[in-house]
Amino acid sequence: MVKVPYIKIRQRDEIFFVTKFRADILLDYIDFHFREPYAHLSDSEDQLKTKEYIERIRQQGINLQANDEGIQRRLQYERIRGIAEYLKSDESNYLPNSILLSANLHEENSFFDDYLTYEDQEIGYFDFPENIRFTIIDGQHRLAGISLLDKELQKEMELTVILLFNVSIPTAAKLFSDINGKQKAVNKSLIYDLQNLVGKEYRSLSSKFHSICVSFYTSKTSPLYKQIKMLGIGGGAISQAFFIDYAIESIKKADGLIEQDTQEIYNHLFYYFKSFQKAFPNDWPVPLDFRSNDDLERHSQMVLKERKSQLVKTNGFGSILRLFPDVYKSTNGDYKKYQQIISQLQGQLNWVNDGSMGTGKAYQNKILQQMKRVLNL
Repeated sequence: MVKVPYIKIRQRDEIFFVTKFRADILLDYIDFHFREPYAHLSDSEDQLKTKEYIERIRQQGINLQANDEGIQRRLQYERIRGIAEYLKSDESNYLPNSILLSANLHEENSFFDDYLTYEDQEIGYFDFPENIRFTIIDGQHRLAGISLLDKELQKEMELTVILLFNVSIPTAAKLFSDINGKQKAVNKSLIYDLQNLVGKEYRSLSSKFHSICVSFYTSKTSPLYKQIKMLGIGGGAISQAFFIDYAIESIKKADGLIEQDTQEIYNHLFYYFKSFQKAFPNDWPVPLDFRSNDDLERHSQMVLKERKSQLVKTNGFGSILRLFPDVYKSTNGDYKKYQQIISQLQGQLNWVNDGSMGTGKAYQNKILQQMKRVLNL
């Protein structure tokens, strides 16, 4: 028997139960599946890819099945591996959010003789038969990630589970759609901004770069003063999330700079951005010399709205951050050399995209290659 504590919850006419399971025990009774109602319409190549995908997941010890009437999306291996790595990387990391399951039992099972008793009691214990199976309605990636952990760590983890009984496919589909379709993803810039509130013992690389981003946004000497959307909305040319994501990726490739302290990384980026500001003053939204916020706003309006320069918008700024590791290597750590190198780009680039350079990442890639050719990098 599988003995599980529960608390009864009532919402309108529905009754469900809050329970807890030890992770290693629950995983023995879980079925992983993904929705695949169009297999019969797929060509042989697509069918082969589906088989290869299932096999890849099964090699990780996850018994995944395609299901015509399933409600789950395909498991994303990188995501489930990321969850496993998160839980393994630090003893302070855990998953407090609940998983939604349906307990699937045949009506003739003796368990149902006691079901009315369970519904009458606010708190109690379920005694599930050994042949019990649970269908995942929400939380499949979390459970799959936990399944990649070693058994000892699984035994240490208790999971919060919201439990319903014999949920029909239409009801399960509605629940999945309501939970995943109506909630809005949290803006990533807000996630990064919350690093400022995280205790020192929990801080990470993103905390370090959040601090750098704040300095660029708040310092009046900064070439990016007030030009970053710190919470992902409002004025500014780029978002905090964009700045941090691209800056981390760039600094990681810059010959050991990622290991330096926050001030050293800030200094290198400061002189690097300043060099572009001096080389392209008509394309940089912060004027080289401004005495008031009115000066800043007028110049920013001219650059971003009237001139429509791309230099400090996502694709232009993304291209110069991607260029940074090569330029950093050429400076040998000397801040003064940034201006010597970047000044070679003057008159060689047009930051106003007339459409001939394409859009999106294509534009970013072309600008990056142009800069590399001019600088022989």
